[in-house]
Amino acid sequence: MVDIPRKYSGVVGPDNLLHQVVRPSAEFFGAPDEHYIPEASVSVNIVVPKVETILVPQYGTPVVGGSAGAYNPAWDCDGAFMSYKFQPNNNCYAYGCNIASNSFPQPGRRSGCLLTAADMTGTVEQVGKIVADYAVKDGLIWIGTSMADILAFKSKHPLVDLPPNGEVVVPGNALSGHFVALMISPAGTDGNWGGDYHWARCDNSMGACDSWSQKDGGDQVTNFDFAGHPIVDPSIANWTVNQGPVSKRNPAELIVSYAFYGFLFVPAGQVTII
Repeated sequence: MVDIPRKYSGVVGPDNLLHQVVRPSAEFFGAPDEHYIPEASVSVNIVVPKVETILVPQYGTPVVGGSAGAYNPAWDCDGAFMSYKFQPNNNCYAYGCNIASNSFPQPGRRSGCLLTAADMTGTVEQVGKIVADYAVKDGLIWIGTSMADILAFKSKHPLVDLPPNGEVVVPGNALSGHFVALMISPAGTDGNWGGDYHWARCDNSMGACDSWSQKDGGDQVTNFDFAGHPIVDPSIANWTVNQGPVSKRNPAELIVSYAFYGFLFVPAGQVTII
């Protein structure tokens, strides 16, 4: 059993009391065995892994951004990712999609697929496929595992800016949007790490795709990796985290690493998350 809080980038960790979903009680919301904090919530119908209705805590009106351009956190989604607004309530997935849902969104949740602890157990490939498939259900497009795949996608679908009025009107095979990278850290066999995912976002998708940024859970947005280096290529960036002591009885440091899984594309105006 974990007796020391862990820091998660994407999933809602067991110690993250602000973003635990609620199963509505027949008598009232926030039954004694449930956790409920915000006044606002979104009702979501889940079909996987089982049919149920959940309430997702939401701490502000969602703000949908367009195509991610140059690195500019203060501008993205009207500054919703910053400390003075809703930084703690938007994770790496929200930032990656450039949608401040203010609900610590999870891949697939809006589409009826709820990530579980069991989904985070397995190999990087197994866990990555589940997370990526759920993101695709939200509207993202799978690209591949190399920069060559990104270039091939851009060759087939030239990228254009999102028009100022927010309407996605593009000619032919052209698309408006940006690339993201998915990293996976499967659950540990000792139970001290529940497994997690992390997203990084490309800030020059129409260019060389060599400028990326990320938001680690409820932390600030940055264009550095976990070792403090500028993110030029997320597939080779440093995604290692020292989680502190393994347990109160074991002072050894728990080191977890996120392995690169693949690239996806976020089509502007066509992704819905919660």
